[in-house]
Amino acid sequence: MYSSPLVNPEESIILLVDDLKQNLKLLTFILEGENYQTSFALSGKDALERLNVLKPDLILLDLMMPDMNGLEVCEKIKSNQQYKDIPIIFLTASQEEHHLVEAYNIGASDYVAKPFKKPELLNRIATHLLIKNQAKYIQQLEEEICHLKSLNN
Repeated sequence: MYSSPLVNPEESIILLVDDLKQNLKLLTFILEGENYQTSFALSGKDALERLNVLKPDLILLDLMMPDMNGLEVCEKIKSNQQYKDIPIIFLTASQEEHHLVEAYNIGASDYVAKPFKKPELLNRIATHLLIKNQAKYIQQLEEEICHLKSLNN
């Protein structure tokens, strides 16, 4: 198991976005083997529609897809207040540095090169879920502090 003690895979939903079914099958096999819950989309448009019914904890996003590429999908997600805090990790075979720079500029959390190594992928997923969980915990503490302060005034 590659997760942190502060990350519970059973409570984490990962949205997989790739136009190649064999990639989705491999990712599903790996992630579900580590007890993550998964959902998938075969296109950028499908991914955006899935967000309407599922709020994933993390998104693994292919960079190169027909119709709407991963950069466009990431930009749409990050521009939406409701989804902007979902970490996005790009999976890409692209060696083009400008793609990676653009991905980070529009809000990507990380990227993993294809073909990926299972330990690297799982550790990066666990790291970004941990960061997200810690940020959520800090926000809850801040809200509790504000609430306590209002009771004392």
